[in-house]
Amino acid sequence: MDILLTPQAEVSQLLHQTALLQEGYHQAERRYRAQIAPDFRPLSFFKINENTLSNCLAFLLNPKGSHGQGELFVTRFYQLAEQPRSEEQIKSLTVFTEYRLPSQRRIDILLTDDHGLIGIENKPWAADQDKQLYDYACWLQKTATQRQSTWQLIYLCNNDIGEGTLPASTPESLRSGVLTITFYQLERWLSDCANHIKALQVRCFVDALAQFIREEINGETKMELQDELTETILSSPQNLGAAMLIAQNIRQVKARLWNDFIAFLQQRLAPHHITVETLPGLLEGRRWCGFMLRFHANDAFALRWEFEYNDYRDLAWGVCTVEEPQKELQNARFAAISAAMSLVFPEYHATSGQAGWWPWWNYSDVTFGVPRNWSQEPEAWAKLADRSSSGFAERVIEAGVRTRQQMDLTLFQPLAVTG
Repeated sequence: MDILLTPQAEVSQLLHQTALLQEGYHQAERRYRAQIAPDFRPLSFFKINENTLSNCLAFLLNPKGSHGQGELFVTRFYQLAEQPRSEEQIKSLTVFTEYRLPSQRRIDILLTDDHGLIGIENKPWAADQDKQLYDYACWLQKTATQRQSTWQLIYLCNNDIGEGTLPASTPESLRSGVLTITFYQLERWLSDCANHIKALQVRCFVDALAQFIREEINGETKMELQDELTETILSSPQNLGAAMLIAQNIRQVKARLWNDFIAFLQQRLAPHHITVETLPGLLEGRRWCGFMLRFHANDAFALRWEFEYNDYRDLAWGVCTVEEPQKELQNARFAAISAAMSLVFPEYHATSGQAGWWPWWNYSDVTFGVPRNWSQEPEAWAKLADRSSSGFAERVIEAGVRTRQQMDLTLFQPLAVTG
């Protein structure tokens, strides 16, 4: 006789199964760490941003590139884009990155050959700019008409095309030339190409790039655990329903974690006369979201924790200006703040800046012991809920109190108005 479980019980049972599965996976990792190096990611040593990713893709798409694989990558990419080319047409191919248009906008990747033009707008994390795709499509269409050739604009992104970047009023002659390719499709393109690569070092590079896209852009778990977890979820209708219920509630879970975290910081830091302010978009994971610690209400600088990209990616922390700085503020304070903070935190080998907003900063995993990318890292969210001495909250509190006690906070104040 089957026992009917309540939805709450089904969720609890699936969470318990998942926890056991994850623990078994971690035990296997620890046992065979020397043989498989499960946490080794070659690309983790480099800052992989939108431009870096575009450069990697352009390198592979260039048949004359030093990868030595000739037309392997670009031929399969043309097939993915539903724009097949002959060998003769591919021979005329030229690949550009950051191609500047008359409007001063830049197309991430531009492919030109005797058959036509293909522009690629690479959007792994960054938000779209106003009428960006519309402007690119207009330029591509006009240029193709002048050359009497074809054109296509590829939107490389996991999201749908937004109204802001390609308005609903866009003529069908433009809209029909825009094709969305997801990073799921791109990862499959890389994996397919990898099976035909002859040079071992190139195969290793492509495998690492495909893994980066799976984990850092698509937010997938490690493939071995992913397969077992998928089987567990699909093993019964109850597990499937519970998994869907959990997925639907994850956003609320993250919002609750952030609200509790900020409230805890405010309570603990109030006796030290440190205020905590959240940055716009924190609960939604928007670009440049985060929080900051203020020592005086009118200070020009604050301690700041900020995600550089959407979906809680690339967490950095350090000293940042509260508003966009003028050159006078940068010249007068950046070097002094950097030197003073380095004395307060000698164990943190932070980056010094003389321009931008941050005179002293680094990524959280380098100096703060907290994962940099939270979009697919369970450990990061566990640290957000952790109130022990090793949790994220205590690390933030310690940094704030130490800065309050040891830093010359007059350096954080705005410049005196003269005249």
